[in-house]
Amino acid sequence: MTDVQRFLARFADFGGSPDPVKYEDLFDPVDGTVLHPGMTAPLHRDQVRAYMTTYLAGVPEFRFEIVEWAERGGTVFVEAHNSGRPGGGRLEWGTVYCVTLRGERVLRGRAYGDRVPLLARLMPDLTLAQAAALGAPAPGLDVGGESP
Repeated sequence: MTDVQRFLARFADFGGSPDPVKYEDLFDPVDGTVLHPGMTAPLHRDQVRAYMTTYLAGVPEFRFEIVEWAERGGTVFVEAHNSGRPGGGRLEWGTVYCVTLRGERVLRGRAYGDRVPLLARLMPDLTLAQAAALGAPAPGLDVGGESP
């Protein structure tokens, strides 16, 4: 099994049975980071467990399945189909993950997707413009190569 295959197996396992400890274990213990839509700066590995604990509390029954993936030079693109019950009702949405690996661990993880449907469920009093502003992606796409 290659590093990419090992990562994908663990990522799929997390998607089928999400757990903050499993999520944290996906990341490089020294330099691993993640940036999701709406974040203003990447979170270091030592922050991802708390982030995922909060996320899973807000999106009960969250699950995802890997739909497609491609890899080149240690960077893996993963298309995922997500589901959960944010705000109590079932919702399905897609996300694309861009993951730069160090071995089989995430050095840099980036998620791209439309957060507006999630925010509409979690914060129903927001206007569409307010939800769109909260869901705006953070600037910069830093894939490939080592961090400066």
